[in-house]
Amino acid sequence: MSIIGSRELIRDINEKTILKTIFLEKQIDRASLARKTGLSSATVTKIVSILIQKDLVVELGESDSTGGRKPILLCVNKDYGNILGVKVGVGYLYIMITNLNGDVLSKSRLDYGEEADPVKITNIIKNYVDEQNKNSLVGIAIAVSGTVDPKKGIVLDSFLLNWKNVKLASLIKQVLKAPVYLINDVDSFTIAHLWKGKLVNYKNALVLTLGTGIGGSIVIGGELYTGNGGAGEFGHMTLIDKGNTCSCGSQGCLESEAGFDALATKIYENTKNIVLKEAYRDYKNLETSQIDFLKLALKEDEKIFKKVFDEYSYIIGIAIKNLINIYAPECILIGGEALEFSEYFLEKSIKFAKTASFGNLGERVTFEIDNLGADAWILGGIYKVSSRGDVLC
Repeated sequence: MSIIGSRELIRDINEKTILKTIFLEKQIDRASLARKTGLSSATVTKIVSILIQKDLVVELGESDSTGGRKPILLCVNKDYGNILGVKVGVGYLYIMITNLNGDVLSKSRLDYGEEADPVKITNIIKNYVDEQNKNSLVGIAIAVSGTVDPKKGIVLDSFLLNWKNVKLASLIKQVLKAPVYLINDVDSFTIAHLWKGKLVNYKNALVLTLGTGIGGSIVIGGELYTGNGGAGEFGHMTLIDKGNTCSCGSQGCLESEAGFDALATKIYENTKNIVLKEAYRDYKNLETSQIDFLKLALKEDEKIFKKVFDEYSYIIGIAIKNLINIYAPECILIGGEALEFSEYFLEKSIKFAKTASFGNLGERVTFEIDNLGADAWILGGIYKVSSRGDVLC
């Protein structure tokens, strides 16, 4: 490599490092920036000037001083460009456009039908961007269930979407002409809470999401732990020997016994209500339909509904107890669509888990409930995009 080429590479790396540090710190002066990055004051001053000229960084004004000249605070220009975030659910897309700070500018839930066709989904996303985006698009975050390869932009396995080795990132990038970051949806949910939600004050935590699918993630030292890829698939722990066949092909998984489809089937098998019987036969395998069926069951046959959710509370309680015994976390954050029915299971599940856990481990866990709602599934991916200096530079 030539000397000139080497200098350009180093400057490029330093630019990205400084920009990322400014984003993560939210507000920082040049001297503190030099200490944080380990770069010289001269290098920081020069690169900050370049970033200001590019309109990527702005000066906020003077900060408090302990003596001498008051330092000037810097921050990333939140209006430099927009970020698109998409959660690909079962039968629907949840789409959001934010600025670089993650402030929501636009969001919508759009149905795409029974089949998760990547081309159709891409076209729906493009139409939304064409209608709603009012600024340059600097990056895209796509959150999906299952295992993903973020570097290659491939959905390796998504049993809920019936996808295997789908090159989703390249498909979307080709249409929208912006960098695409692919992320597991529960990982995105977790990062959102580390950024803006209930996990900001915890170093070691678990996340459990309950709904059509059951997902999870692990936080160690304040960072998402991914292991060798796919860590935290709590929904596929085996709870019942020779139980229901799961979408993953195994039997007796937590998801196959306590996902929304399993709950709907149990209600159908136990009820004598004609309206519910017909609704179950008609309902399609979409998340919205499953939720609607459960709401209908509560209205039409409350007794059976409560019976099924009593069993659900016990199954979820066992799963939480197992997680406590294995990980002994500071906190367990619970989220997902099932919170819509929280009054029928959550308190009982937590009480069982605390009581049944080994020793006093259960009593040492703080339980938190998702406060970000549907936005959490996207915001984590948006954070990953906005905090990557290489996307912006």
